Amino acid sequence: MQTNPGRLTLPALLIGFALGGFLDGILLHQILQWHHLLSGVTAASDLRLQMFWDGIFHAAHYLLGFAGLWMLLSRRAHATDPGARRALVSASLIGFGAWHLLDAVLNHWILGLHRIREGSPNLLAWDLVFFGLGLVSVALGIWVSRRRSGGGGRTVAAGLAACVLAGAPASALPPRQVDPAVQQIVTGGLLPGFCAAWTRIAPPR
Repeated sequence: MQTNPGRLTLPALLIGFALGGFLDGILLHQILQWHHLLSGVTAASDLRLQMFWDGIFHAAHYLLGFAGLWMLLSRRAHATDPGARRALVSASLIGFGAWHLLDAVLNHWILGLHRIREGSPNLLAWDLVFFGLGLVSVALGIWVSRRRSGGGGRTVAAGLAACVLAGAPASALPPRQVDPAVQQIVTGGLLPGFCAAWTRIAPPR
């Protein structure tokens, strides 16, 4: 069989893109609770509707992540090709950054579905940080693609697969119901869900 590490590019792009969505959904939607998918177009008090569309968001990234994983597994013979490591790292970084760029431009600025940190006095600054993260990731991916590397990519492929398998279940965890009184006292309204859960299960001192 001829070596062709480029066969790993598309699955790595899909996995990187899905991981960008998982990071957004798990960290910003569920843990920090800075926004939901439709924070900009639905009432913040309508948590049921917000979580429904967050679920649709996560389901879409499930499909992308597992499509990439299936393609990666079907092309695993190329993981030992010279240059496979470079192809996997480069494509996954570009896919990860592409998610941030698409989300910022389409969802934040064109459609106005949400902003990164709802309620902030400087919404644009947070959006630009998010957009900048995407630019840095894409630039790193392009830089890696231009480096000379003859190594295989079994370890990188296994790491990408592990990220999908770990990220997908984490994205399905339900949001914690935060006690408004505790939330206001501890963080002024930004208590992460996992901290709120700890206040309920930790023994009193």
